[in-house]
Amino acid sequence: MDCRYCHTSVEKSQEAIIPPTETCMNCHSVVDVNNKELELVRESWETGKPIEWVRVHMLPDYAYFDHSVHVNAGVGCASCHGRVDQMEEVMQMEPLSMSWCIDCHRNPNKHIRPINEVTNMAWVPSENHDILVEKYIKDRNISPPEDCTACHR
Repeated sequence: MDCRYCHTSVEKSQEAIIPPTETCMNCHSVVDVNNKELELVRESWETGKPIEWVRVHMLPDYAYFDHSVHVNAGVGCASCHGRVDQMEEVMQMEPLSMSWCIDCHRNPNKHIRPINEVTNMAWVPSENHDILVEKYIKDRNISPPEDCTACHR
């Protein structure tokens, strides 16, 4: 399932947004209708009370991150979030630390993929990926910032 089905604003906003219960029920009104793990979703649907989601991917409050900039540059969701499609329960796979982010900003090639493959969790780079991504970075003028103010505002 494409990440953007639930996280609708990820291409336009710094936030990926947490989906409302209605989005969940678009599928779960017919899929896994008796699954006990979806009791919370059904209860929210019946009562109108929003689900209190538990944040999984944590960044410090003083760090600024913009999903849309990364998605529109071609950074795949799996680069930061891991193979969510294979997780029984979503968990943070990468440290999301300052050094981890800076490493990516300094060497983004392995995280960049064609825009139409950004949400493809199973995407594998082609043999000539390095050549293609160098051209892509140059053509799109992608220059990940390394100065403090890029993330600390």
